[in-house]
Parts: sequence; C-alpha cells; structure tokens
Amino acid sequence: MFLWLWLVGWSAFVLPLSVATLRGWAPKRVRSRTTPWGIRVRGVALLVMWVGGLVVPLGRWSGLAGEDAMLLTPVSEAGLLLFAAGLIAGSQLSDRFRRSAERSRAADQGIGERS
Repeated sequence: MFLWLWLVGWSAFVLPLSVATLRGWAPKRVRSRTTPWGIRVRGVALLVMWVGGLVVPLGRWSGLAGEDAMLLTPVSEAGLLLFAAGLIAGSQLSDRFRRSAERSRAADQGIGERS
C-alpha cells in the first residue's frame, strides 16, 4: 500500500513541476537570475529525480530477489540522484560564471569610457 501511495504522491508532486520547468516556467525571481537554458537543465534534473524516486517501488514490484534488490535499487537510486545534483550544480555554476563575466565586462567598458 505504501508503494502505491509513494508512486502516486511522488508523481503528482514532482512530475508536473519538472515538466513545467522543462518547458521554461519558473517563478519571477528565478527567471531574473537564471538563463532559460539553466531553467530547462533544472527541469531535466527534476525528471531524473522523479525517475530516481521510482526506482525502489519499481524494483520491489519487478520481483527481484531480496539480495539483488537490496544491492541494485539503492545504488541506482543514489546514482540518479547524484546525477541530478550534478546537473543542478552545473547550472548554478554556469549562471554564476555568466554573471561574473557580465560584471567584469561592464567594469571594463566603464573604465574604457573614462579614459
């Protein structure tokens, strides 16, 4: 019973959010700080997290033997979640580097105009 509730609840919460983010939707304050590309990368990361959240219930329903399921599902779930975290971290680093480059470019143009 818990697996069904987990599957429905996880899908009802994460799947619409990930699809909306993948299509470019984000709150106004996030859109002002993040590129459209970065928002879509986070949407992909949310989809990967959604799949990662389904690994354990699907592993139990697939009929894997106890030891196989105990080894395979946590490792694959952790791998998917770490991959999603890497996507999000890469997106944030990209945005940070972009803002830093824009600031330095603006500062260089300001110095060039004074001379």
